[in-house]
Amino acid sequence: MIQLKLSGLTCEGCAQTVDRALSRVPGVQRVAVYYPEALAEVEGDAPPEELVRAIEAAGYGAEPLEPQRSGARSGPRDGGAGGYDLVVIGSGSAGVAAALEAAGRGARVLVVEGGTLGGTCVNVGCVPSKALLRAGEAAHRARSAGFPGIQARGAEVDFAEVARARDALVSALRQRKYREVLEAAGVALMQGRARFTAPDRLEVDGEPLAARAYLVATGAEPVRPPIPGLEEGRVWTYLDATTARERPESLVVIGAGAVGLELALAYRRLGSRVVVLEAQDRILPGEDEELTALLRGYLEAEGLQIVTGVRVERIAGGEVRTTGGLYEGERVLVATGRRARTRGLGLEDAGVELDAAGFVRVDAALRTSNPRVLAAGDVAGLPQFVYVAAQSGRVAAQNALGAGATLDLAAVPRVTFTDPALAAVGLGEAEARARHGEGVRTATLDLADLPRALAAFDTRGRFKIVVDADGRVLGLHVLAPEAGDVIAEGALAVRLGLGYRELIETYHPYLTLAEGVRLVAQALDQDVHRLSCCA
Repeated sequence: MIQLKLSGLTCEGCAQTVDRALSRVPGVQRVAVYYPEALAEVEGDAPPEELVRAIEAAGYGAEPLEPQRSGARSGPRDGGAGGYDLVVIGSGSAGVAAALEAAGRGARVLVVEGGTLGGTCVNVGCVPSKALLRAGEAAHRARSAGFPGIQARGAEVDFAEVARARDALVSALRQRKYREVLEAAGVALMQGRARFTAPDRLEVDGEPLAARAYLVATGAEPVRPPIPGLEEGRVWTYLDATTARERPESLVVIGAGAVGLELALAYRRLGSRVVVLEAQDRILPGEDEELTALLRGYLEAEGLQIVTGVRVERIAGGEVRTTGGLYEGERVLVATGRRARTRGLGLEDAGVELDAAGFVRVDAALRTSNPRVLAAGDVAGLPQFVYVAAQSGRVAAQNALGAGATLDLAAVPRVTFTDPALAAVGLGEAEARARHGEGVRTATLDLADLPRALAAFDTRGRFKIVVDADGRVLGLHVLAPEAGDVIAEGALAVRLGLGYRELIETYHPYLTLAEGVRLVAQALDQDVHRLSCCA
């Protein structure tokens, strides 16, 4: 193993950039980059001078150190007599939830992390992206109050200060909600690279580690599609976009899914010119077409250029050539999906099967083809939401200790945090009709018919409900500011098999967004335009 002391790192995104640069050097087998320690560890037969050159080409500095095992910095390699009850590989939401669940049941637990503590969500995903979205929203509101009689005075955006606030938040949450929580629960934490060498044998930085059961919770990483010129282009993934210290003047986003649209809107509101390119004929292809068409109009009204039905043919620097024309940006953000992070884990030596897409194959109990190994979270091909990862971690931990729990994915809500946001749970209209036949009914409610929206002078959006022939709620879809705050009611209705009349008969506070759930249910039976706003 070759260790290199790094310089110039300012965030986790820098560490990811160095990781990618080193991984492309011929002869490199495994890479681990530790941002807090400014340290890179490389296994393989690549000469140290080639590694240094690759890091320098990526814009950072490096100096080789005397070889030593990174495990020397960590704690003991076993749990004492008999080892650990559970070793968790990965410290993201799935791994931490599993560790806390197992520790709460009296188990001896170790978490092994090969990168930065906290995984995707806190470091490069949910937390920093939503901080950028809120910063963009604050700037947008300062420029456009959107209410009669309120004069907006404009906003000056200091992106460097926004980035410092974002990074401080990430650092604080990583400490308080991960490190301190694990320590308080009595969970051991080890920094090092884990690898299976046999079905019942795990090593961390080459040293054996004993446990009764193992949980793979290493998450997922951005897909880098095979686009000619991609590797030489001025390309970002979400890892870079959520940790950037400077704002590009112009940005081309490839992919109009949730990640692409959220980051596109954040950077647009913070001052970048943004164009979004999508291969399919609409944005958010997995969501209700009626609502996504509305959302596209709202985003374009804010200055986002959205181009659908085009395929990217080549990238040259910041120039993106597509079947529909040429687009150029200071940066190109590739947001075309994620793949399981399994490289270097030795899963083949452990007898752990992967599915056709490269995710760990698991059953409803999160068990793999190896009875001693479980998997949870994004690496297991589950819906890629932090709350699903956490619940899967808890279920996996219970089963690792002998329980018979299963993971229920019948009613998983999802939110795209644009403005307005799009939240949904259950089936869309087309899927519902395919599964349940012509008895399926739908109703919609425009926000122009919702008192809360009228009082706020913001009527962008629509509610949509889908029910079967018996009136059972199959799906709820909400396009509205803060739509994610009301979708949990729909999740309960779908999960518990409630009828829409039960939604109508449930009290909903007046002048709230949640009242839209009752009104759209009423719209199945009557014309809501003929209802009193207060009665």
